[in-house]
Amino acid sequence: MNLKKNNFIAKLFKKKPKLEPVIYDARASELWPTNFPSHVLKMIEALQRRGYQAYIVGGGIRDQLMSLHPKDFDLVTDALPEQIKKCFDRAIIIGKRFKLVHVYFDRRDYIEVATFRQDHSLAKHKSEGALRQGGIVSRDNVYGTIEDDALRRDFTVNAFYYNPGTHELMDFSNGIKDFQARILRLIGEPDARLKEDPVRILRALRISNKLDFTIDEATFKAIPQHIDLLSSIAGGRLFDEYQKILLYGQAEKNFDSLQTMNILPILFPTLVISLKVSWFSEMVRRALRNTDERYYAKKTINPAFLIGVFLWQELQACKKKLAETMSYKKAYQDAVKITLGAQNKITSMPRFMTEMIEEVWALQRQLELRREKNILGIVNHPRYRAAYDFLLLRSEVGQVKSTLCQWWEKLYLMSTNDRAEFVEKLLDAK
Repeated sequence: MNLKKNNFIAKLFKKKPKLEPVIYDARASELWPTNFPSHVLKMIEALQRRGYQAYIVGGGIRDQLMSLHPKDFDLVTDALPEQIKKCFDRAIIIGKRFKLVHVYFDRRDYIEVATFRQDHSLAKHKSEGALRQGGIVSRDNVYGTIEDDALRRDFTVNAFYYNPGTHELMDFSNGIKDFQARILRLIGEPDARLKEDPVRILRALRISNKLDFTIDEATFKAIPQHIDLLSSIAGGRLFDEYQKILLYGQAEKNFDSLQTMNILPILFPTLVISLKVSWFSEMVRRALRNTDERYYAKKTINPAFLIGVFLWQELQACKKKLAETMSYKKAYQDAVKITLGAQNKITSMPRFMTEMIEEVWALQRQLELRREKNILGIVNHPRYRAAYDFLLLRSEVGQVKSTLCQWWEKLYLMSTNDRAEFVEKLLDAK
């Protein structure tokens, strides 16, 4: 066992070099402390005031260099999680696989602070570092120096360390060179790094599409060999990655990449079959475009909505098959459980999100039937807008009449008194 473990680490970092960073004056790249939220700067100052090293690190720096104005920033320090927690009033330690500190600056929003990591093979106990079968890291809490930490980062363009107090931008991995050439390159040996954490495959596709970077040849060639390992990743992590890859811009482009690289069958196996239905394929395409439009318009996006679209055709197929031996109502109820249950084993969703999907699906039939006793209740339902958007998608691909959507939208925009009169006219027409 030890021999295998050592061989894996030797392959990961054939020879551990003494890292000497290239240090840039960040101001030359128009990277100023004022580019960052005040609470981020205050957190850096709080850690440094207590004698700790502290830097802004990762994608937030990369995106600032591209003038993309990111909202999320990660901090890294030599302080241990317990020491970080003591520096702030509202901080909690989270995670077992990768222990972090969330420092809250308002009721819901927080900044993630991590301690410098080094290679997990140096763990003195399995609680610090461990591998699962297949070489996937299951625990990564071996702390080290900034040089160690730089080697543990995923991509060279994510390994910039910025100190706003000194205006220093530290580059340990020739990341600036790759950044200028618009190349996305894994740090270390690609096969070993993807085996260590297969989620890096999804990050590579997402970041390259977002920044219009080219994945370097060695990384790109290694990806197909490790795609199957994604099936062993915890459902919660895959759900998080689903959100990042499809809900934060470039949804359609990322979706195409998931198809091209044959990753979609792992994340949404029934969707691959459903896409063979032409109208449904167009429905998914429109939903992806709408998601992008909402993101760039800075509108809210419910993560559950797109999954509800992805599973719609599978729900219909399952319901149709079950209805051969049971009532429509029972077939529908069982189909919902089967369809959502199967997907939830892959991308684990919080219960309130699966409930949202169930409600939007259930409202589709009610929207179509327009039964007297339900009409005014439906338009006041908390899921009405999401259900209406879903119905509109279906009408755009010819599955329901557009006049039905127009009727519901007209009703929605009316006053309470006018709604009652409008419904009466519908009943008289019947």
